[in-house]
Amino acid sequence: MGTIRTKESLGRSLGFFQTFAIGTGTMIGAGIFVLPGIAISAAGPAAIFSFLIGGVISMATAISMAELATGMPKAGGSYYFISRAMGAAFGAVIGLGAWLALVFKGSFALIGLADYLFVLFPMPVMVTAVAAGLLLLFINFRGARSSGSLQNIIVIFLLLILAAFILKGLYMFDPNKFTPVMPFGYSSVFATTGLIFISYLGITQLAALSEEVKEPSKNLPRALIASVGVVTTIYVGVMVVVSGTLTMEESLNTFTPLVDVSMIMAGDFGKVMIVIAGLLATLSTANAAILSSSRFPFAMGRDDLIPSWFIKIHDKYDTPYNAIIATGFVMLLLLLLFNVEQLAKLGSTFNIMIFILINASVIILRYRSLEEYNPVFHDPFFPFTQIIGIVFSIALLPYMGMLSLGFSVFVIILGLLWYNFYGKGKAFPKYDIFDVLEDNIHPAPLKNSSTIKILVPIANPRHETDLLYLADHLGDEIIGLKVIKVPQQTSLNAARQSFHSKKIAIDSILRDKFEQFPAIVGHEREYIVAFDHSVTNSIIEQAEAKKVDFIIIGWHEVSRFHPSIGTVADKVLSSANNNIIVLNGYLPDKIGRIVVAYNGKDNSAYGLYLAKRLSKSTGASLHVVRVIKPDTNEDTKGSVLSDLTEAASDNSLFEITPHLIESISAENAILAFLHEGDLLIIGDSNKRFKFSLIGNLPYVLAKGYKGPVLIIKKHKPFSSEGLNNILLKNVNRFKRYLRKKKEGL
Repeated sequence: MGTIRTKESLGRSLGFFQTFAIGTGTMIGAGIFVLPGIAISAAGPAAIFSFLIGGVISMATAISMAELATGMPKAGGSYYFISRAMGAAFGAVIGLGAWLALVFKGSFALIGLADYLFVLFPMPVMVTAVAAGLLLLFINFRGARSSGSLQNIIVIFLLLILAAFILKGLYMFDPNKFTPVMPFGYSSVFATTGLIFISYLGITQLAALSEEVKEPSKNLPRALIASVGVVTTIYVGVMVVVSGTLTMEESLNTFTPLVDVSMIMAGDFGKVMIVIAGLLATLSTANAAILSSSRFPFAMGRDDLIPSWFIKIHDKYDTPYNAIIATGFVMLLLLLLFNVEQLAKLGSTFNIMIFILINASVIILRYRSLEEYNPVFHDPFFPFTQIIGIVFSIALLPYMGMLSLGFSVFVIILGLLWYNFYGKGKAFPKYDIFDVLEDNIHPAPLKNSSTIKILVPIANPRHETDLLYLADHLGDEIIGLKVIKVPQQTSLNAARQSFHSKKIAIDSILRDKFEQFPAIVGHEREYIVAFDHSVTNSIIEQAEAKKVDFIIIGWHEVSRFHPSIGTVADKVLSSANNNIIVLNGYLPDKIGRIVVAYNGKDNSAYGLYLAKRLSKSTGASLHVVRVIKPDTNEDTKGSVLSDLTEAASDNSLFEITPHLIESISAENAILAFLHEGDLLIIGDSNKRFKFSLIGNLPYVLAKGYKGPVLIIKKHKPFSSEGLNNILLKNVNRFKRYLRKKKEGL
C-alpha cells in the first residue's frame, strides 16, 4: 500500500466584492454620518480638504498595504506585516495599537448607531449602543461567512442611498455658504484631518482578512485601492453637500447633520432614508471592526506574544471565539469611558501611527532580505508613495491633542513592557528591527573554508606573541599594526622623518616578534607602521582600509572590562567598526583543551566557529558547554539539547564533545567545568545598547578564571559601539580638516 500524504489548507470564502464591502463598509460608517458637523465647526467649509487629505494618505497606504498583503497574505494584517518587517517588539506595540484603533472605531460606530436610531425611536443612547454591540458579537461569533454576507447587503444599500444624497444635494446647495472657506486658518484643516482620520481605518481590516480572501494576489490590491477611491469620493461629496446646505452654527448643534440636510431635501421621507443609511453605515462599521479586530489578538497569540487562550477555535463555528469575546468586551467598556470626539481622536491617533509603520515596512522590506516576503503586486511609484504616506501622517500627530498622544505613548510603553516580560525570547519573529536594518535576519551559515583576515595592533612584546599566535591559528592573513603616537604639537610628516632617522629599539623588537609569524604554511602577512595623534584612530582606519574580519586585542586588567577612563582597548571596543577578539590572560605553552560557553546566539555561534578553527589547527580537544536552569521544561530541554548536538557536530575535528549542564548559575557551572590551563572561549552579550563594553557573564568568567579567556564580539552597526564609531569618524574627520587648515596657514 502506498504512503498517504496529508495536506492541510485554509478555506477562503471572501471574494473581491465581499472584501471590498468589508473595507468600504468599515470606512463609510460613523465617521461620515457623525463627524461632518464637528469637522465643519472646527475648520469651516475647508473641512472638505481635511477629508481629501485623509484620502490621499489612505490611498498611499492602501497601495503599500496591497504590496504587503500580496507578499505576506496572513491573518493579522498590519500587525503581521509590521512585526515581520521590524521584529517582535514592534509587533507587540502595533498589535495592541492596531487592535485598540479598531476597537475605538467600533465603539465610536455603536454610539453613532444609537444617535441615528434615537431620531426615530427616542431610546437611551448608551442602552442602544450596548444592545447593538452584543448583537454584533453574536453574529461574528458564528463566523466570517455570515458576517461577510451581512456586509455585502449593507454596503449595497448604503452606496445607493449616499449616491442619491450627493446627487440631490449638488443641485440645491448654496454656494454662498462656502464663504469664508477657511475661517480658522490652515492649521485647522490639519487638526480636523486628524480628527476625522478614524474614518479611513477600514483598509487595515482588509489586510487582516487576507488569509480568507480568494486569489489574494489579485483581489486584495483591487479591493484596497477601490475601497479608498470610492470612500474618498463619497466623503468629499457628502462634505460638499453638508457645507453648502447647513450653516456652521447648524452643523455644531446636531449629532446627525446628514439627517438635517435630508429633511431640507425631501422632508420626512428624506429623513427616514438617511436614518436607515446611518443605521446601516454605523452597523457596518461596528460589525467590520469586530470581525477584523479579533484577528489581531488571534495573530498575536499565534506568535506567542499573548497567551494561547486567544487562539482557541470554536468546535462548531471555527472562529477565534475568545478573541472575538475579548474584543467585544473592550469595545463595550470604552463606551462608558469616552465621548464621541475622544473616541474619534484616540482611534485616529492609533490609525496614523499604523499608517506610518505600514509605509515604512514597505521601504524596509524592499531593501532587506525576508524569505517569506514575495509580493505579486509591486508599487510602481515606490518610494514616493511611502514618503507621502509617512510625511503627511507625521504632520498630523501634533494636532491630535494631549489625551490622544498621551494615551498612545502609554500603549507603546505597555506594549514594550509586555514584550519584555512575556514575549521576549519565545515570541515570533525572533529578530528585531536592528537585525532587519543590518540585513541579518537569516545569517549566512559559517563555513570552515571561509577566509579570515585579522588585524593585530602591536605595542607590547610580551602580549604580542599570544595575539599573533591566535591570529595565525584563527585566520588566514595577519596584518601587524604598529602605531607611533605623535604629540599634537608635531606634524605627522615630521614624526615620520624623525622615526626613520633614529630607529626606536622597541620597534625592532616588535618587528622581530612579528617576523616569526605566520608559522602555518600558506598564511599571508603584512606589517604596517602608522603615525597618528590617536592610536585608536589608526587602528580603526587601518581595519577599515584593509577590510579585516577581526581586530584582536589583549586586555590584561580585568577591571577594564567595564567602562573606564579610556585605554586604547576601551576605545577600540567602543568605537571599532569590526568584529573583535579580546584575549584576557596569557596562553599556555600548548593549548590542549578548549571550552566554549555556548548559548546559540550570534556571538556565541561565532565563538564556536572560531573555536573549531583553533581546535583543528592546534589539535586541542573541544568541549561545547550549554547551561540551562534546573526547572526548564522537557520540551525546551529537548530543543536545547538538539541544537547543542547539531552545533557540536564536526567530523573534521579530533575530539568535540557537547555538554548540557543544569545549574541555577551559569557562571559557577562554567567555572567548575574548567581545568587548569584550558582556553575558555565565550561570545559577548548580544545586547545592543548597554552601559558596559563587555557583558556581565564574560566579565565574571574572566575575573573568576585564572586561565586565558577569549571573548568574541561581533560588530553590530546599530548598537552603542556602532553609533560611537560614526561619531568618532566624524570627529576625526573634523580634526583632520582643522589640522590641514592650520598647516596650510
